[in-house]
Amino acid sequence: MLDTAPEAARAQAEAHRRMGAAQRFRVACQMSETFRRMALDRIGKKYPTFSETQCRAELVWELYRVRLPG
Repeated sequence: MLDTAPEAARAQAEAHRRMGAAQRFRVACQMSETFRRMALDRIGKKYPTFSETQCRAELVWELYRVRLPG
């Protein structure tokens, strides 16, 4: 977190410590979904002729270096 002020990083860490496990899991899932939406949007802009399926396949390639069939 090089772009975060030390005070802000400490406050965020304290907020995470106060959360229960279920709430931390929900936040992590929401962040993951947000990342996927942003990544798919970026891929769609880079390859405007790609279908949603092709965009998702490209995301799998970018993340895992696995080419999906089809």
